[in-house]
Amino acid sequence: MFDPFGQWSRYLSAGHSMHATGRHAAETLDGASRVVAARSAIIGEALVSPWTADHAELGRMIPEKMEAFALAGSAIATVWWDNESLWMKYLQHLGVMAMRGRPPTVAELADLGQRSAVLALRSVEAGARLGSASLAPVRGQVRANVRRLKVAERKPGRTGRSRAR
Repeated sequence: MFDPFGQWSRYLSAGHSMHATGRHAAETLDGASRVVAARSAIIGEALVSPWTADHAELGRMIPEKMEAFALAGSAIATVWWDNESLWMKYLQHLGVMAMRGRPPTVAELADLGQRSAVLALRSVEAGARLGSASLAPVRGQVRANVRRLKVAERKPGRTGRSRAR
């Protein structure tokens, strides 16, 4: 049975999820810029004095990115595959209806409308999952780097300029 209130509640939930993903993306970008600044200093120190450089940190830079982006790509593929399989089932159903050689009955049209509404909802939910699932591994790695490098957190509304003149 079609439940329009349940549908709209799930649309609203997907919207909240997309909003949270946008906020997490902004936080990730901010943290990444702070990590880049901290690591740039580490690279600069390594150029000046290679023997005393932080080789452990220098060695983490590429492998952690490869792992995070590989996990993000895997998440994208999983969500995409699930959503595409829903679309294929829907298109197969349309093909069966078209090959019957007669116009659809009222019950078949009602079923098609319900399937279409469910497919639209699940596609929106998949879009919301796609963003959050692909961002999660990268965000986790950036947050771990911020904690490990003990990068100072920026306060909202602060430009970083000193108030003393």
